[in-house]
Amino acid sequence: MRIAIFAETYYPFISGVVTHIETLKLGLEAQGHQVLIVTMSPKAERHYIKDGVLYCPALPLKRIYGYGVANPLNLQRLRIISEFDPDIIHIHTEFTMGIFGLWAAKQLKKPVVYTLHTMYDDYMCYISKRERMQKLVKPGAHMYFRNVAKKSTEIIGPSLKVVEYLRRCNVDRHINIIPNTVDLSNFLPQNVAPGKVQAVKEALGIRPGDTALCFVGRLGIEKSLDVLIEYFGRQFRGQDAYKLFIIGEGPERKNLESQIRDQGLERQVFLLGKIDHDLLPPYYHACDAFATASLSEINSISMLEAMASGLYVLQRLDIYNKNQITEGINGALYTSAAEFGSLVQEEAALDANARMLRRRNVTDSTQKYGRSEFIAAVINVYERAVAEYTAKHA
Repeated sequence: MRIAIFAETYYPFISGVVTHIETLKLGLEAQGHQVLIVTMSPKAERHYIKDGVLYCPALPLKRIYGYGVANPLNLQRLRIISEFDPDIIHIHTEFTMGIFGLWAAKQLKKPVVYTLHTMYDDYMCYISKRERMQKLVKPGAHMYFRNVAKKSTEIIGPSLKVVEYLRRCNVDRHINIIPNTVDLSNFLPQNVAPGKVQAVKEALGIRPGDTALCFVGRLGIEKSLDVLIEYFGRQFRGQDAYKLFIIGEGPERKNLESQIRDQGLERQVFLLGKIDHDLLPPYYHACDAFATASLSEINSISMLEAMASGLYVLQRLDIYNKNQITEGINGALYTSAAEFGSLVQEEAALDANARMLRRRNVTDSTQKYGRSEFIAAVINVYERAVAEYTAKHA
Protein backbone atom coordinates (compact mmCIF):
# COMPACT_ATOMS: atom_id res chain seq x y z
CA MET A 1 0.00 0.00 0.00
CA ARG A 2 0.95 3.64 -0.42
CA ILE A 3 0.21 5.66 2.71
CA ALA A 4 0.37 9.45 3.13
CA ILE A 5 0.66 10.40 6.81
CA PHE A 6 -0.21 13.97 7.80
CA ALA A 7 1.16 15.60 10.97
CA GLU A 8 1.62 19.12 12.32
CA THR A 9 5.22 18.37 13.31
CA TYR A 10 7.94 15.86 12.58
CA TYR A 11 11.68 15.61 13.13
CA PRO A 12 13.76 17.51 14.12
CA PHE A 13 10.91 18.47 16.51
CA ILE A 14 10.52 15.76 19.17
CA SER A 15 7.28 14.71 20.82
CA GLY A 16 5.33 11.58 21.64
CA VAL A 17 3.28 11.95 18.45
CA VAL A 18 6.43 12.33 16.34
CA THR A 19 7.93 9.20 17.91
CA HIS A 20 4.63 7.36 17.28
CA ILE A 21 4.59 8.38 13.60
CA GLU A 22 8.22 7.41 13.08
CA THR A 23 7.51 3.97 14.56
CA LEU A 24 4.52 3.62 12.25
CA LYS A 25 6.52 4.74 9.21
CA LEU A 26 9.42 2.36 9.86
CA GLY A 27 7.10 -0.54 10.63
CA LEU A 28 5.08 -0.04 7.46
CA GLU A 29 8.19 0.30 5.32
CA ALA A 30 9.69 -2.85 6.84
CA GLN A 31 6.67 -4.72 5.46
CA GLY A 32 7.10 -3.29 1.98
CA HIS A 33 4.59 -0.41 2.14
CA GLN A 34 5.50 3.04 0.80
CA VAL A 35 5.07 6.00 3.17
CA LEU A 36 5.14 9.75 2.65
CA ILE A 37 5.06 11.97 5.76
CA VAL A 38 3.43 15.37 5.10
CA THR A 39 4.27 18.00 7.70
CA MET A 40 5.12 21.65 8.13
CA SER A 41 8.31 23.44 9.06
CA PRO A 42 8.59 27.12 10.06
CA LYS A 43 12.16 26.94 8.68
CA ALA A 44 11.08 25.75 5.20
CA GLU A 45 11.02 28.46 2.54
CA ARG A 46 9.53 26.12 -0.08
CA HIS A 47 7.97 22.66 -0.31
CA TYR A 48 10.63 19.95 -0.44
CA ILE A 49 10.93 16.20 0.14
CA LYS A 50 13.77 14.75 2.21
CA ASP A 51 14.04 11.14 3.40
CA GLY A 52 10.40 10.42 2.63
CA VAL A 53 9.10 13.56 4.35
CA LEU A 54 7.36 16.43 2.57
CA TYR A 55 8.15 19.63 4.49
CA CYS A 56 5.75 22.53 3.89
CA PRO A 57 6.40 26.24 4.65
CA ALA A 58 4.69 27.53 7.80
CA LEU A 59 4.53 30.54 10.07
CA PRO A 60 5.77 29.79 13.62
CA LEU A 61 3.35 29.90 16.56
CA LYS A 62 5.08 31.64 19.47
CA ARG A 63 2.56 30.48 22.09
CA ILE A 64 2.81 26.79 21.19
CA TYR A 65 6.38 25.53 21.23
CA GLY A 66 7.49 23.81 18.01
CA TYR A 67 4.26 24.38 16.07
CA GLY A 68 3.36 26.55 13.10
CA VAL A 69 0.50 27.43 10.76
CA ALA A 70 0.54 26.43 7.10
CA ASN A 71 -1.89 27.13 4.27
CA PRO A 72 -4.40 24.26 4.53
CA LEU A 73 -5.48 24.46 0.86
CA ASN A 74 -2.33 24.46 -1.26
CA LEU A 75 -2.38 23.37 -4.92
CA GLN A 76 1.36 22.77 -5.18
CA ARG A 77 1.20 20.46 -2.17
CA LEU A 78 -1.85 18.72 -3.65
CA ARG A 79 0.08 18.04 -6.88
CA ILE A 80 2.89 16.40 -4.88
CA ILE A 81 0.38 14.20 -3.01
CA SER A 82 -1.36 13.35 -6.30
CA GLU A 83 1.95 12.21 -7.81
CA PHE A 84 2.54 9.97 -4.79
CA ASP A 85 -1.00 8.58 -5.36
CA PRO A 86 -1.73 7.18 -1.86
CA ASP A 87 -4.14 4.35 -1.21
CA ILE A 88 -4.77 5.77 2.28
CA ILE A 89 -4.56 9.23 3.80
CA HIS A 90 -3.84 8.97 7.52
CA ILE A 91 -4.19 12.21 9.50
CA HIS A 92 -2.64 12.60 12.96
CA THR A 93 -3.78 16.20 13.39
CA GLU A 94 -7.00 18.17 13.26
CA PHE A 95 -5.45 21.48 12.25
CA THR A 96 -3.73 22.88 9.14
CA MET A 97 -2.13 19.64 7.98
CA GLY A 98 -5.23 17.70 9.01
CA ILE A 99 -7.52 20.10 7.14
CA PHE A 100 -5.30 19.77 4.09
CA GLY A 101 -5.33 15.97 4.45
CA LEU A 102 -9.14 15.90 4.48
CA TRP A 103 -9.28 18.28 1.51
CA ALA A 104 -6.70 16.26 -0.43
CA ALA A 105 -8.65 13.07 0.27
CA LYS A 106 -11.80 14.66 -1.13
CA GLN A 107 -10.00 15.95 -4.24
CA LEU A 108 -8.17 12.69 -4.89
CA LYS A 109 -11.08 10.45 -3.81
CA LYS A 110 -9.16 8.56 -1.13
CA PRO A 111 -10.24 7.04 2.22
CA VAL A 112 -9.13 8.76 5.43
CA VAL A 113 -7.96 7.20 8.69
CA TYR A 114 -7.90 9.63 11.62
CA THR A 115 -5.85 9.06 14.78
CA LEU A 116 -6.71 11.26 17.77
CA HIS A 117 -3.67 11.77 20.02
CA THR A 118 -4.70 14.71 22.18
CA MET A 119 -7.30 15.50 24.84
CA TYR A 120 -8.00 19.01 23.57
CA ASP A 121 -10.17 20.04 26.51
CA ASP A 122 -6.90 20.16 28.49
CA TYR A 123 -5.38 22.58 25.97
CA MET A 124 -8.06 25.30 26.08
CA CYS A 125 -5.68 27.33 28.25
CA TYR A 126 -3.71 28.14 25.10
CA ILE A 127 -6.79 29.85 23.64
CA SER A 128 -7.57 31.84 26.78
CA LYS A 129 -6.46 31.74 30.41
CA ARG A 130 -9.95 32.79 31.49
CA GLU A 131 -12.00 29.78 32.56
CA ARG A 132 -15.24 31.42 31.44
CA MET A 133 -13.87 31.89 27.92
CA GLN A 134 -12.66 28.28 27.85
CA LYS A 135 -16.17 27.08 28.71
CA LEU A 136 -17.59 29.17 25.86
CA VAL A 137 -15.05 27.84 23.38
CA LYS A 138 -15.33 24.16 24.36
CA PRO A 139 -18.72 23.39 22.65
CA GLY A 140 -17.41 24.86 19.39
CA ALA A 141 -14.24 22.82 19.69
CA HIS A 142 -16.28 19.65 20.25
CA MET A 143 -18.32 20.40 17.13
CA TYR A 144 -15.09 20.91 15.16
CA PHE A 145 -13.59 17.57 16.23
CA ARG A 146 -16.92 15.87 15.59
CA ASN A 147 -16.76 17.19 12.02
CA VAL A 148 -13.22 15.82 11.54
CA ALA A 149 -14.40 12.42 12.77
CA LYS A 150 -17.46 12.56 10.49
CA LYS A 151 -15.26 13.10 7.42
CA SER A 152 -12.99 10.18 8.29
CA THR A 153 -13.52 6.63 7.03
CA GLU A 154 -12.02 5.02 10.15
CA ILE A 155 -10.89 6.38 13.55
CA ILE A 156 -8.02 5.15 15.72
CA GLY A 157 -7.42 5.98 19.39
CA PRO A 158 -4.62 4.69 21.62
CA SER A 159 -6.81 4.14 24.69
CA LEU A 160 -10.37 4.04 26.02
CA LYS A 161 -9.87 7.69 26.98
CA VAL A 162 -10.22 8.56 23.29
CA VAL A 163 -13.59 6.84 23.17
CA GLU A 164 -14.75 8.79 26.23
CA TYR A 165 -13.57 12.09 24.74
CA LEU A 166 -15.14 11.56 21.32
CA ARG A 167 -18.41 10.48 22.95
CA ARG A 168 -18.34 13.84 24.78
CA CYS A 169 -17.98 15.41 21.33
CA ASN A 170 -21.09 13.43 20.28
CA VAL A 171 -19.18 11.12 17.96
CA ASP A 172 -21.04 7.80 17.89
CA ARG A 173 -18.77 6.09 15.32
CA HIS A 174 -16.80 2.91 15.96
CA ILE A 175 -13.31 3.73 17.28
CA ASN A 176 -10.41 1.31 16.87
CA ILE A 177 -8.36 1.08 20.08
CA ILE A 178 -4.70 0.49 19.19
CA PRO A 179 -2.31 1.28 22.07
CA ASN A 180 0.72 3.41 21.29
CA THR A 181 3.92 1.57 20.72
CA VAL A 182 7.50 2.61 20.26
CA ASP A 183 10.76 0.83 19.57
CA LEU A 184 11.74 0.14 23.15
CA SER A 185 14.89 -1.86 22.42
CA ASN A 186 17.25 1.06 23.17
CA PHE A 187 15.71 1.39 26.65
CA LEU A 188 15.94 -2.23 27.73
CA PRO A 189 18.46 -2.85 30.56
CA GLN A 190 20.63 -5.18 28.51
CA ASN A 191 21.13 -2.46 25.87
CA VAL A 192 22.16 0.39 28.20
CA ALA A 193 25.81 0.43 29.24
CA PRO A 194 26.25 0.61 33.06
CA GLY A 195 29.12 3.04 32.56
CA LYS A 196 26.81 5.53 30.83
CA VAL A 197 24.25 5.20 33.62
CA GLN A 198 26.92 5.85 36.24
CA ALA A 199 28.18 8.87 34.30
CA VAL A 200 24.65 10.34 34.27
CA LYS A 201 24.27 9.71 38.01
CA GLU A 202 27.51 11.53 38.71
CA ALA A 203 26.55 14.43 36.41
CA LEU A 204 23.16 14.79 38.11
CA GLY A 205 24.50 14.36 41.63
CA ILE A 206 22.59 11.16 42.37
CA ARG A 207 24.38 9.51 45.28
CA PRO A 208 24.08 5.97 46.69
CA GLY A 209 20.99 5.92 48.89
CA ASP A 210 19.23 8.73 46.99
CA THR A 211 15.75 8.23 45.54
CA ALA A 212 15.54 9.86 42.12
CA LEU A 213 12.29 10.48 40.26
CA CYS A 214 12.03 11.66 36.66
CA PHE A 215 9.48 13.05 34.25
CA VAL A 216 10.00 13.33 30.49
CA GLY A 217 7.71 15.46 28.36
CA ARG A 218 6.68 18.89 27.17
CA LEU A 219 6.73 21.66 29.76
CA GLY A 220 3.14 22.76 29.17
CA ILE A 221 0.27 23.68 31.48
CA GLU A 222 -1.58 20.52 30.46
CA LYS A 223 1.18 18.33 31.96
CA SER A 224 0.38 19.60 35.51
CA LEU A 225 4.06 19.75 36.44
CA ASP A 226 3.18 22.44 38.97
CA VAL A 227 1.08 19.83 40.81
CA LEU A 228 3.91 17.28 40.68
CA ILE A 229 6.40 19.81 42.07
CA GLU A 230 3.93 20.96 44.74
CA TYR A 231 3.27 17.39 45.91
CA PHE A 232 6.98 16.59 45.90
CA GLY A 233 7.77 19.75 47.87
CA ARG A 234 5.07 19.12 50.47
CA GLN A 235 6.46 15.67 51.21
CA PHE A 236 10.21 16.00 50.74
CA ARG A 237 11.31 19.63 51.00
CA GLY A 238 14.68 19.78 52.73
CA GLN A 239 15.34 16.06 52.33
CA ASP A 240 18.17 16.11 49.81
CA ALA A 241 18.15 12.34 49.36
CA TYR A 242 14.92 12.78 47.36
CA LYS A 243 15.33 14.33 43.90
CA LEU A 244 13.07 15.05 40.95
CA PHE A 245 14.49 15.49 37.43
CA ILE A 246 12.28 16.99 34.73
CA ILE A 247 13.42 16.49 31.13
CA GLY A 248 11.87 18.52 28.34
CA GLU A 249 11.25 22.04 27.11
CA GLY A 250 8.19 24.22 26.71
CA PRO A 251 6.37 27.45 27.53
CA GLU A 252 5.96 26.72 31.27
CA ARG A 253 9.69 26.64 31.99
CA LYS A 254 9.88 30.12 33.56
CA ASN A 255 6.82 29.49 35.73
CA LEU A 256 8.24 26.19 36.92
CA GLU A 257 11.61 27.79 37.67
CA SER A 258 9.82 30.40 39.80
CA GLN A 259 7.82 27.71 41.61
CA ILE A 260 10.97 25.72 42.39
CA ARG A 261 12.61 28.88 43.74
CA ASP A 262 9.57 29.95 45.76
CA GLN A 263 9.25 26.51 47.35
CA GLY A 264 12.95 26.31 48.17
CA LEU A 265 13.50 23.20 46.07
CA GLU A 266 16.55 24.30 44.08
CA ARG A 267 18.65 21.47 45.58
CA GLN A 268 16.03 18.81 44.85
CA VAL A 269 14.06 19.63 41.68
CA PHE A 270 15.98 20.11 38.44
CA LEU A 271 14.80 21.19 34.98
CA LEU A 272 17.25 19.48 32.63
CA GLY A 273 15.83 20.92 29.40
CA LYS A 274 15.64 19.07 26.11
CA ILE A 275 17.76 15.93 25.79
CA ASP A 276 18.11 14.22 22.40
CA HIS A 277 16.01 11.08 22.22
CA ASP A 278 18.96 8.77 21.53
CA LEU A 279 20.66 10.06 24.68
CA LEU A 280 17.68 9.45 26.97
CA PRO A 281 18.10 5.76 27.98
CA PRO A 282 20.83 6.24 30.64
CA TYR A 283 18.82 9.12 32.17
CA TYR A 284 15.85 6.82 32.74
CA HIS A 285 18.12 4.09 34.12
CA ALA A 286 19.81 6.53 36.50
CA CYS A 287 16.47 7.11 38.24
CA ASP A 288 14.30 4.95 40.47
CA ALA A 289 10.77 5.84 39.35
CA PHE A 290 8.85 7.83 36.75
CA ALA A 291 6.40 10.36 38.20
CA THR A 292 3.58 12.23 36.50
CA ALA A 293 0.62 14.34 37.63
CA SER A 294 -0.70 14.90 34.10
CA LEU A 295 -4.36 14.22 33.40
CA SER A 296 -4.04 15.04 29.69
CA GLU A 297 -2.31 11.84 28.53
CA ILE A 298 -3.97 9.32 26.24
CA ASN A 299 -1.25 6.68 26.10
CA SER A 300 2.10 8.16 27.11
CA ILE A 301 5.11 7.10 25.05
CA SER A 302 7.62 8.53 27.54
CA MET A 303 5.90 6.41 30.19
CA LEU A 304 6.38 3.33 27.99
CA GLU A 305 10.07 4.19 27.57
CA ALA A 306 10.42 4.59 31.33
CA MET A 307 8.75 1.23 31.95
CA ALA A 308 10.98 -0.48 29.37
CA SER A 309 13.87 0.97 31.40
CA GLY A 310 12.43 -0.70 34.51
CA LEU A 311 11.02 2.41 36.17
CA TYR A 312 7.95 1.92 38.36
CA VAL A 313 5.42 4.62 37.38
CA LEU A 314 3.72 6.89 39.91
CA GLN A 315 0.69 8.31 38.10
CA ARG A 316 -1.94 10.70 39.41
CA LEU A 317 -5.29 8.97 39.07
CA ASP A 318 -6.96 9.61 35.74
CA ILE A 319 -10.03 7.37 35.63
CA TYR A 320 -10.08 7.35 31.82
CA ASN A 321 -6.38 6.52 31.40
CA LYS A 322 -5.57 4.18 34.26
CA ASN A 323 -5.31 1.10 32.03
CA GLN A 324 -1.69 1.86 31.13
CA ILE A 325 -0.84 1.04 34.75
CA THR A 326 -1.25 -2.40 36.31
CA GLU A 327 -1.03 -1.52 39.99
CA GLY A 328 1.67 -3.35 41.87
CA ILE A 329 3.24 -4.61 38.63
CA ASN A 330 4.44 -1.60 36.65
CA GLY A 331 3.23 1.29 38.75
CA ALA A 332 0.76 2.77 41.21
CA LEU A 333 -1.89 5.51 41.26
CA TYR A 334 -2.20 8.41 43.70
CA THR A 335 -4.80 11.10 44.34
CA SER A 336 -3.08 13.31 46.91
CA ALA A 337 0.31 14.59 48.04
CA ALA A 338 0.20 12.18 50.98
CA GLU A 339 -0.42 9.16 48.74
CA PHE A 340 2.31 10.32 46.39
CA GLY A 341 4.72 10.64 49.31
CA SER A 342 3.89 7.15 50.58
CA LEU A 343 4.57 5.61 47.18
CA VAL A 344 7.94 7.37 46.90
CA GLN A 345 8.88 6.24 50.41
CA GLU A 346 7.85 2.69 49.52
CA GLU A 347 10.26 2.81 46.58
CA ALA A 348 13.02 4.23 48.77
CA ALA A 349 12.56 1.41 51.33
CA LEU A 350 13.12 -1.43 48.85
CA ASP A 351 16.29 -3.42 49.34
CA ALA A 352 18.55 -4.19 46.37
CA ASN A 353 16.93 -7.54 45.54
CA ALA A 354 13.38 -6.22 45.79
CA ARG A 355 14.26 -3.22 43.64
CA MET A 356 15.87 -5.46 41.00
CA LEU A 357 12.79 -7.72 40.93
CA ARG A 358 10.45 -4.75 40.63
CA ARG A 359 12.46 -3.28 37.75
CA ARG A 360 12.47 -6.64 35.95
CA ASN A 361 8.69 -6.97 36.32
CA VAL A 362 8.13 -3.44 35.03
CA THR A 363 10.31 -4.07 31.98
CA ASP A 364 8.53 -7.37 31.27
CA SER A 365 5.15 -5.59 31.34
CA THR A 366 6.08 -3.60 28.21
CA GLN A 367 6.29 -6.70 26.00
CA LYS A 368 2.59 -6.37 25.15
CA TYR A 369 3.37 -3.13 23.31
CA GLY A 370 5.25 -4.87 20.48
CA ARG A 371 5.74 -3.10 17.16
CA SER A 372 4.62 -6.06 15.02
CA GLU A 373 1.23 -6.23 16.79
CA PHE A 374 0.83 -2.46 16.46
CA ILE A 375 1.62 -2.42 12.73
CA ALA A 376 -0.66 -5.40 12.06
CA ALA A 377 -3.55 -3.65 13.83
CA VAL A 378 -3.06 -0.41 11.86
CA ILE A 379 -2.82 -2.25 8.53
CA ASN A 380 -6.06 -4.03 9.39
CA VAL A 381 -7.74 -0.63 9.83
CA TYR A 382 -6.25 0.58 6.52
CA GLU A 383 -7.58 -2.44 4.65
CA ARG A 384 -11.02 -2.04 6.19
CA ALA A 385 -11.05 1.69 5.33
CA VAL A 386 -10.18 0.96 1.67
CA ALA A 387 -12.90 -1.71 1.47
CA GLU A 388 -15.50 0.59 3.08
CA TYR A 389 -14.63 3.53 0.83
CA THR A 390 -14.63 1.38 -2.30
CA ALA A 391 -18.01 -0.13 -1.45
CA LYS A 392 -19.53 3.27 -0.66
CA HIS A 393 -18.28 4.92 -3.87
CA ALA A 394 -18.66 1.99 -6.23
